[in-house]
Amino acid sequence: MKLRTIGRQDPEYPALLKEVPQPPTRMWLGGRPLDQAPALAVVGTRRASRYGLEAAFWIAHGLAQSGITVVSGLAKGIDGAAHKGALAAGGSTVAILGSGLDICYPSCHRDLFSRIAECGTLASEYDPGTRPLPHHFPVRNRIIAGMSLGVVLVEAPAAGGAMITARLSLDLGREVFAVPGAVHSPVSVGPHLLVRDGARLAASAEQILDDLGMSLGPRAVAAAPELDPDQTRVLGVLEAEPQLLDLIARRAGMPASTAGAVLIKMELASLVSRRPGGRYALAVPWQQTIRGPSDA
Repeated sequence: MKLRTIGRQDPEYPALLKEVPQPPTRMWLGGRPLDQAPALAVVGTRRASRYGLEAAFWIAHGLAQSGITVVSGLAKGIDGAAHKGALAAGGSTVAILGSGLDICYPSCHRDLFSRIAECGTLASEYDPGTRPLPHHFPVRNRIIAGMSLGVVLVEAPAAGGAMITARLSLDLGREVFAVPGAVHSPVSVGPHLLVRDGARLAASAEQILDDLGMSLGPRAVAAAPELDPDQTRVLGVLEAEPQLLDLIARRAGMPASTAGAVLIKMELASLVSRRPGGRYALAVPWQQTIRGPSDA
């Protein structure tokens, strides 16, 4: 991968980043050039739940399909899911590293690192050869927040790098969006705290873009398939929180064998997500397109 540098006077330097206190004097870039398309950061915890990973993927997917550049930090968990969602949509994504661009960290994201180098942009203020030291990451978060119109926080504990990024965005007067989660989950604490402090609640890319006064791209929300009566009954009792098959069958008023067969069909149609322990949940992409916001 060929590396290059840009300074504050370079046309490729993100205009919004110049508003950050002490913006980077120089940035190293790898991959495609940075453009001036609107950018949103999608960030969260490294210890994400399955629900959080799906939410980050599909929100980033919808944003990228609408021409939004998805910015994140290449970390495990939510960051990685956001980058993957943007790439899957054929859109633009920027990974801000806490090391030199010749070092892939974490190493488990080597394939993702390579895909972003080919189809997106890798960026860092640290010179090649700089190791990913712990104090680098809170510093690099100002770049993630600074170059973005706002931050979408998917899952995070009360303290940590994702919350730092969200708070920085608030300090800059940018929009902050928080994806709701289960009230008993420790990784829901961060988003719920932000909502209490004035962040916008967000459950889909469409909601985020509406709040920003932008239109959703024509491909970002897929059309829901036609459902037979049994599928409609099962769909009516499914939730984002996973449920056991027996509970779903009881709530839908049908035998467990029938409900199991229906769930298999719906899983093949990507309407249902099967979780460990024989539990099922409504797949994130369909939570808004099938039920609608009023059914949340």
